[in-house]
Amino acid sequence: MVLKVVGKLPNEKKPYFIKNGEGERYLFGTQVASIVATTDSTGDMMEIVQLWGGKGDSFPAHVHEQAHEGIMVLDGRLEVELNGQLYLLTAGDYVSIPAGTVHSYRMQSHRTRFYSFTINGHVAKLYSLIGEPFTKFERPPVPTNLLNSDIFKQIPTGIDIKFVTSHPIDGLPQWVNGSSIPQEVQPYVLESGGGVHLLSGDTVHTLLTTKAATDSKFLVLVSEGPKGQAIGEHAHELTNETFMCLQGEMTLWVDGEELHLLPGDFAYVPANTPHRFRCDAHYTKFFGLLTPGEFEDFFRILGDPYEHPIFPSDPAPYRFDRVIQRIHELDLKLLGKPPGAPPAAVEEVH
Repeated sequence: MVLKVVGKLPNEKKPYFIKNGEGERYLFGTQVASIVATTDSTGDMMEIVQLWGGKGDSFPAHVHEQAHEGIMVLDGRLEVELNGQLYLLTAGDYVSIPAGTVHSYRMQSHRTRFYSFTINGHVAKLYSLIGEPFTKFERPPVPTNLLNSDIFKQIPTGIDIKFVTSHPIDGLPQWVNGSSIPQEVQPYVLESGGGVHLLSGDTVHTLLTTKAATDSKFLVLVSEGPKGQAIGEHAHELTNETFMCLQGEMTLWVDGEELHLLPGDFAYVPANTPHRFRCDAHYTKFFGLLTPGEFEDFFRILGDPYEHPIFPSDPAPYRFDRVIQRIHELDLKLLGKPPGAPPAAVEEVH
């Protein structure tokens, strides 16, 4: 049974589904933090928060001593400081922030929204401490409670955050134009469309992290594909997986239950849970966070290196046969007939 969350998240590891804007929400100033995953709800060191606010809204410089953070911009412009260097991010840009990295942000659009996730640290509870429970679905235009900076000094030690004084380098922030992932754990930025592209049939999987860049703790990727058939039902013995619809629409079957995801919807699929999915719009894009990061090997075996971030007009060969040949190396248990090649496109007659 998939828990459909309205309000408080589950306090144990189980599959659950949150429609966009639901879940636990906290207001601080004119920013809203919508909590979609915690260490309790995932039974894992994975936490995910959707944050949104207005132009000028910010969060002060800090470090996480244990947690590795990632930021994916959804709407607007977000200025991020990484160890003194300022970057200006727009929709689709990604930032990797390893533990110990000084960072802060300032929103530069009247509507700015992004996902922040942390691995290996307790951070999400912070928002319930600095904010107030929020029952509305959109942020207020003016603050109903001013954020007192003194509250940051009262954060309990169990929260993995330490506020620091930063000294940003003078000058305008840099536009994000990086497209490659470093081969070691270090801060980096990726522009929208950057990363490692792997084409499998009619779908492009773009890795935004690799095992080398996260010490194998997690994997982040964006998948883009056309309307098509469902992939085969399967489960993972060790890998926990999330599905966050960014554009289009998709159907996700979790333990036999059918879920329909639109942009902003979130589903958590823990290890040992049967699942499969299908893209239902002519262009569908979704974001995935997987723990640990070893499942990267599956995408590299299934897909072929590809230079473009968007799927081709004509599907490439679907090489699931390579997965079958090496399935003993992968955290993958097939529960149905292995999927075949995507059906050939049929032109519509008008």
